[in-house]
Order: sequence, then C-alpha cells, then structure tokens
Amino acid sequence: MDNLIQEIGSLILRCEDSLEESWDTLSVVFDLGNGYISNSGFMYERDNIIPMIADIEDDPMVLDNKIHEFQSAVEEKFGHKFKQLLIQMEQESGRIKIDFEFDNPKRWNMDPSNYIKVQEELRPQFD
Repeated sequence: MDNLIQEIGSLILRCEDSLEESWDTLSVVFDLGNGYISNSGFMYERDNIIPMIADIEDDPMVLDNKIHEFQSAVEEKFGHKFKQLLIQMEQESGRIKIDFEFDNPKRWNMDPSNYIKVQEELRPQFD
C-alpha cells in the first residue's frame, strides 16, 4: 500500500493547481460514493490559503482511478471501504500523511458556515 500512497502523492504533484501556485503544504479531501469521486482542498503558504481541486488536465481519470485502487486495497486489507480520504503533503520534505473516514461521509465537508474553520482544521502539521 505504501507504493499506492507514493503514486497518489506523485499524481497530486502533477495536478494543475499544485503546479501553478506556490505552496508549502497542501490538504486534499477525496469524497467517494456509489460510482462517484470528488475532491477539494487547500494549498498553504505561510498565512496564504489557496483553494484547490486535484485534477490532471491531460489525464483527468488517472488520479480518480488510483484513489479507487487505493480504496480497494484498504478494503481488502482491513475489511472496510473509506468514504473520505485526506491526503496532506509537505513540499520541501516530500512527506505525505493520510487519514481515512470510514463512517461519516461528511467529516471534512465544507459549506459557507464552516469554510474558514475547515481550512484551519485541514492545515497540515508536520512537526
């Protein structure tokens, strides 16, 4: 599974937003349901927070397919499918952290009432 995590990290680094903007750390939440996947997140550079979507323009399905492959591997190993996946990365060190949500499909969802709060909750801490 470590290889899949590294592949997902490499794909996120190929995403348009992560290539076009300056950032120190980033967080992306992938939501998975019956037949769909979506994502949203933030790139952080000191006090600057930039919203992002993780997509690769010239191969739009490659990241989604890798996330589904990872979900299947997790289910095979642990017996549960995650509903949300949080990927956090630090650019300078190349470190990656992941977190799963198996029960609450809205754990990291954002709306106008909690947008600022979630931005800060998702800020990666690599100490």
